[in-house]
Amino acid sequence: MNYPYRLTPMDKWHQQRGARMVEVSGWRRVVDYGDPDAEIAAVRSSVGLGDATPLTKIDARGRHSARILGGLWKVPEVGECGLAVSAQASGSLAYIVRLTAERFIILGSPEEGQQLYTRLTDVAAGDTCAHVTDVTSAYAVLQLAGPLSTKLLKKLGSSRIDSVTTDRCLQGPLARVHVLLVRRDVGNVRSWLLFVSRDFGEYLWECVLWGGREFGIRPFGTAAERAFGFVEAADVPVV
Repeated sequence: MNYPYRLTPMDKWHQQRGARMVEVSGWRRVVDYGDPDAEIAAVRSSVGLGDATPLTKIDARGRHSARILGGLWKVPEVGECGLAVSAQASGSLAYIVRLTAERFIILGSPEEGQQLYTRLTDVAAGDTCAHVTDVTSAYAVLQLAGPLSTKLLKKLGSSRIDSVTTDRCLQGPLARVHVLLVRRDVGNVRSWLLFVSRDFGEYLWECVLWGGREFGIRPFGTAAERAFGFVEAADVPVV
């Protein structure tokens, strides 16, 4: 890799643990840590932790934000999220997280991030109170998956986590930092996306691994992501 690419906050940690790395859509990502079968087994039987930071993240907020998004997709209710089918004939998709009545986080694939951002800014241009910001580099995203993932989140301080069903979100403290938790089960695999300020990405990563030792937690890479069909580079077409 001798050309520009972006690094997640946990990149140094990955390298120090012998991760096999590859460049995907302008990001350096972990393929596996030497034993992909063990990583897959951990997700299936207990809990695994993946680095999903490369997901495109667009913040849309303001009094008219629901209206501009509603022109593209069917938007979820407050506290809900999910893969939304286009309101237009194109059939485009986006994973939309609705934090409040006037604020959304829209997730997309890394390779289509600029296209998604441009489309949203174009539709927001005519409104006086709809603001669109690319916050991809502002947040680290951890993916916690497996049957013991909810139990681990409770241990780390998320006391209300039992009330969150799939395609719903919750904000609050986790390991003493503010985190947005999005539950997105894939098939029969329980899965969470943990959004935290980039400055705290490696800290939260290490806290989750420390807390998960009693559950047999293992970090996983893109090999396990593909095995389970988790949301990653090619899984979220947005336009």
